[in-house]
Amino acid sequence: MVFTLNKLLDSVTGVLKKSYPDIPVYSNLVQQGAAVPCFFVFFVPTEIVNQMGNRFMRDIGIDIIYQVDKDNSAAYGQMVSAADELDCTLGFIPYSDSEFKLRTYERVWEIEEGELHYQIHIKAALDNSIEAQQMESVETYKGGIKNV
Repeated sequence: MVFTLNKLLDSVTGVLKKSYPDIPVYSNLVQQGAAVPCFFVFFVPTEIVNQMGNRFMRDIGIDIIYQVDKDNSAAYGQMVSAADELDCTLGFIPYSDSEFKLRTYERVWEIEEGELHYQIHIKAALDNSIEAQQMESVETYKGGIKNV
């Protein structure tokens, strides 16, 4: 299985679309004229840590922004309810069209400037093995130690 950020983004937006079928989900922050309520999903800083051999750990940060009508008196309550539901919904994310589920870590949320920011981290252990080219022949040198 090949792990890609595009498939991961599709997986997260797929979970949101399934849980909130009437709310649009965008993976592009520059979405002019977006109707509220809506979700925006994008990556935040990601860290790569080398491990033994050709393996490495990718700590991928994802920010899910939930926007509602700021003029609505119930906006704060809607954002708190959404955060509560996202806590239950985003514990595990089915990856792409496979049977694998990715566990989320460091789930935190805050309401900032009238928007809910729900942040998660995915920690994926990956193997970057490259097939080594097989040797076709070997030359040997039969030498010895010269006595002085």
